[in-house]
Amino acid sequence: MCRLLGITNFNYLKHQKIINNFCDLARTGTVLAGDSPGHEDGWGLAFYDNGKLVVHKSGLNILDEQEPVLDILEKAGDSPIMILHLRKSAWSNTTSTRHAHPFDYENRVFAHNGTVYDYKGLLKDITIPGLREDALDTEVFFLHFLSSDVADLGSAFLKTVALIKNTHSYSALNCLFSDGEKMYAYRDFSKEPDYYSLFKTQSENSVIIASQPLSSSLLWKQMDKEEFYVITA
Repeated sequence: MCRLLGITNFNYLKHQKIINNFCDLARTGTVLAGDSPGHEDGWGLAFYDNGKLVVHKSGLNILDEQEPVLDILEKAGDSPIMILHLRKSAWSNTTSTRHAHPFDYENRVFAHNGTVYDYKGLLKDITIPGLREDALDTEVFFLHFLSSDVADLGSAFLKTVALIKNTHSYSALNCLFSDGEKMYAYRDFSKEPDYYSLFKTQSENSVIIASQPLSSSLLWKQMDKEEFYVITA
């Protein structure tokens, strides 16, 4: 249960207000009915520098570390793709840098909003080395489609999605991921569509995807259920 933000053709000066508004969702972001407010269980940031993936993560509330996050992005300046994630954990006692999103492997990065409840059923198909025993659903989801025999990243992802939808239990599969050349966004849910939302908009030459609209000056359109959106940076 998290908040997602992805921006193509990211430029710090152009997108600083969007970033600040997104960070505020750690306090004000939409939550499920009955849940405590806030998305304070860690944050993660990913961008590409000359084609190389850079990831920073923390198990702390981003509002307590907003200045260093902004400093990282200001120094980065520009990136073809930037992904930022705020975590609200669905798993007890897992608030840590280790379990903060996004997860990365060989220049590919993945962030998720939702829960795959019986994710351990996916473990048998993972061939990526080094899988840790404490891996949770998002990390397993990511490594599962990276283990696919399908070469195309988007097609491999959709193959794993089909498996989860047909044989597993989940709340939502909302996610953003990238290989440095494209940003992929997917929205799907089994309940609570008002919470498990993804919105898209365009600002100059940038596409912005977010769990909630982040600026009243932009025209946001909610992604459809099962919509898979691929943007070339």
